[in-house]
Amino acid sequence: MMSRKLPLSICRSSVLLLIMLAEGAFAGSLLPQDNPVAALPPAQAENTAPEPDAVELAALYYYAQQGEKQRVEREIQRISLKFPAFTVPDDLYRPADEKRVDETPLWRLYEADDYAGIEQEISRLAAANPGWEPSADFREKLARRKLRHDMTEATVAKDWTAVITAGKDLDPTAEPDVDLLWMLIDAYKGNDMGTVAAPIYRGILFRKDENRFSDDVVMTTLQKAVEDFPAAELRQLIRILSASPGLAARMQGLTLDLMRRELADYAAGLAGAVEPQPLTLLAVRRAAETGDDPKDQLLLGWYYLKAKQSGEAEAWFDRALAATPSTEALKGLVLAQMAAGRNGEAFDTVASHLDLAAGDWESFLASLSFGFQGKAATTVAPTVAKAYADAIQSSQSPEHSEILGWYAYNSRQFDAASAWFGKSFDWKPSAESLKGKALTLLQQKDRKGLDQLQSDYAGVYPQVFAELKTAVAPSGTQGQAINTPSNQAQPQYVQNLRAKRYSACVADLARLESRKSLSGDEQLVRGWCTLGIDRLAEARQSFEMALATSSKKDDAAYGLGLTLLRAKLTEDADQVLARYSLTPARERELRAEILWQRARSAFDQKRFPDVLAALNQRLQIAPESVGMSQMRAWAHYHLGNLGQSRAIFAELNKVVQDPANQRGLATINERMGIER
Repeated sequence: MMSRKLPLSICRSSVLLLIMLAEGAFAGSLLPQDNPVAALPPAQAENTAPEPDAVELAALYYYAQQGEKQRVEREIQRISLKFPAFTVPDDLYRPADEKRVDETPLWRLYEADDYAGIEQEISRLAAANPGWEPSADFREKLARRKLRHDMTEATVAKDWTAVITAGKDLDPTAEPDVDLLWMLIDAYKGNDMGTVAAPIYRGILFRKDENRFSDDVVMTTLQKAVEDFPAAELRQLIRILSASPGLAARMQGLTLDLMRRELADYAAGLAGAVEPQPLTLLAVRRAAETGDDPKDQLLLGWYYLKAKQSGEAEAWFDRALAATPSTEALKGLVLAQMAAGRNGEAFDTVASHLDLAAGDWESFLASLSFGFQGKAATTVAPTVAKAYADAIQSSQSPEHSEILGWYAYNSRQFDAASAWFGKSFDWKPSAESLKGKALTLLQQKDRKGLDQLQSDYAGVYPQVFAELKTAVAPSGTQGQAINTPSNQAQPQYVQNLRAKRYSACVADLARLESRKSLSGDEQLVRGWCTLGIDRLAEARQSFEMALATSSKKDDAAYGLGLTLLRAKLTEDADQVLARYSLTPARERELRAEILWQRARSAFDQKRFPDVLAALNQRLQIAPESVGMSQMRAWAHYHLGNLGQSRAIFAELNKVVQDPANQRGLATINERMGIER
């Protein structure tokens, strides 16, 4: 398989895209797709169809062991007439001695979760018992246990993308282990995509007959859903489920959670949300006053801020900040103080909680700016000046870069002023930042620099240079020393990309895009971040836009190629290689993966000559993994080239202790009549 280079070391399968394509627009809704009443669980399941016992099957197994195929067929017809649900057993033609192989060692390793040991033991047993394979019961239980092991480990590590990848094949409508489905739900929540889990919620809540989960499971699932779905939809869902008498009584306990959700929907300005009733507000206030969960205090703060009752909002945010300091509580408190017109107090609040503000610098730019502008500008602490500068660079805010430029200019720090005005103009050209740059050059008596600036921009901003003649000299007000922008400083979205916080990176760029069109380099970063969380359609769009506007076309073409290959769009990826020039290493990597995908597709379609052609072409540019060589051996086997197939398996078996090699050799030896 293709290697994964930073920043793609945790790239996973395209789980989210496949789910969204399969579910369509309905994926974001909790409500059942068919008739809601018909979706409710019936009282009893029908009796299962009878199956043949060992006595009925004895003759079938006897004829199979004797190789009497015609009698086997007649016996199958006889049993099928008597038992319509009958299916032919998987082990019908399995050698009798194979069934007697003692699998006890495998089960011991199974209980110890020793998966490497299991593979070694299977290899040993296969070598000692040619043609033997683990029983279907063991294989099925091993696959289930390993799935649970992988999902649990990824959940503990909060590797949400790994959880989603591991559980991508679970069927929400039939999966018997609800905790695995809950892990998937939590993983989507962890990736800030809770509503994408709607098909999983529906699969748990609307089961029928013997597949129906207990009321306890339904209630727990509903409590999870309250965090992610609008109150109006939840109420409709509860009305449907209340047709079950046992659930109707228990769902009364969700009343307070629904009230909280209604308050949150209104505070967030969610479409269709209505102002909560007085009883709803009273119930949540009572919970906030008597409980110790700061979430209720924060919820009330946001509600009162939305309702323009800044005094009430400030009281609740202040209480939450004192009880459990958090970035959200600080943000709400500062917004409430600003809403009340106490900007200086808002500045002091942020200045005394810089550690919390660092969790979301962009939200605190406005309050931090009050210490650096107008008559309110004062000599701020060095730590605050540095924090403001860091926040500006992190968010790439042209407005606040300009504010800091004027602060430096008025305190006669002309080098810093020139640099911050320049940053502001780079991020978003404007007459005001250009004027600040020109005035700074004027104060520095840099006539050559000013002439060049006028030559470059007088045609676009003539009024800026006309106003220089009447410009007032800087006030010289004492101020804190301001450093020039750091070349090492990175925007927040780049920091999040490097830290593999892909969802946060996408959110950063969405906020930036709300202010301006993203540059080609910013689109490139968004491509990597959306690829990191398997949002392949968005990643493709971002990489294509970066190809059109970014100077880093090699990076953009490489990212686009990876995205297309992740989506199994092999031919589209081939077109990328034909149209764009990549570094030799990247071109080899993508070309090797294209050929491997073609080989796998051809193998699935039983086009074995094409399998060998693709693998041969790939081998000319990249080493071949064990799995690829095994596919090569099986392709030869299916083409009748048994000698070549056997030679490949034998050579692999000398290098890698893989049970698949042993089983391949056993199969070929049996077909060739070779006894070991």
